[in-house]
Amino acid sequence: MNDAQLRCFHVAAAEGSFTRAAVRLNVSQPTISAQIAALEKGYGVKLFRRVGRSIELTELGGQLHSITGRLYAAQDEARALLGNQRKLVGGHLRIGAVAPFHVMPILQKLKNIHPEVTFSLRFGNSTAIHRAMLRYEIDIGVLANIKVGDARLHVQFLRRDEIVLLMKHDHALAHRARVTYQDLQNETLIIREEGSTTRSTFLDAAAAADHPLTRFVEMESREAAKEAVACGIGIAPVLRSEAGQDQRCRIVSIVAPAPHFDEFVACPADLQRMPVVRSFLEIAAVVAAELAVPEGPRVRRLNAAAP
Repeated sequence: MNDAQLRCFHVAAAEGSFTRAAVRLNVSQPTISAQIAALEKGYGVKLFRRVGRSIELTELGGQLHSITGRLYAAQDEARALLGNQRKLVGGHLRIGAVAPFHVMPILQKLKNIHPEVTFSLRFGNSTAIHRAMLRYEIDIGVLANIKVGDARLHVQFLRRDEIVLLMKHDHALAHRARVTYQDLQNETLIIREEGSTTRSTFLDAAAAADHPLTRFVEMESREAAKEAVACGIGIAPVLRSEAGQDQRCRIVSIVAPAPHFDEFVACPADLQRMPVVRSFLEIAAVVAAELAVPEGPRVRRLNAAAP
């Protein structure tokens, strides 16, 4: 095993593609394939599964990627230390978020202040984003339902958001200011996949109100759920910030106490010293203050590692 093989593996795992890894490392795709093949052959292992034109990490590959994530993060930190980088002069961020609505204001400020910084952005539910952080597949996560007190992560509060109901404009309940869970007993609900914090928070709140809801259609994307509502297939619980302004739909609140949850910005604890990550976190704190969340301090560092 040599560093070239390991780095080719690490970047291919992070990008989920040999082609994108080749572009990022400025080498040819056959070079990436050859380096990874040599690593696999040298140890008699399989690190990737080839599925059509895409690749997936094997279980062993996922374990190795966690190690290489820590390895290259430590190298970046060492470079920053030895170079005495007190100011951000560039860098690339891999960001994961549950939705664009919460992360875009941070990215806007980041680009205004540091136009030289590049970033890639992926979306998924909170469970997927959390898992990606722990595997060092992303540097920053903007997500909900994160475990407080996990020493592996630096976590800071971003905002609180309320769950509302999105329904077609001519639905029988669309004229209401608020509805109860009992009103929803005979309605078809369009909910997100397992792992979605919106889904679990909404269904748990209905169960706590003694009106458990079981009549629903599951959809894996927010956009598909919204289009299903507009077509009259059912009612979707969504975050108020994500409801949008589709004229075919109406937003209706749920009776108090309406279900809600907090959104956070997080990163692996050992990455927060990296200048580009630190800058993102500082800007996120500014955005959190601007959102003027009334509950508690505007910015709460829950389990930040010592700087």
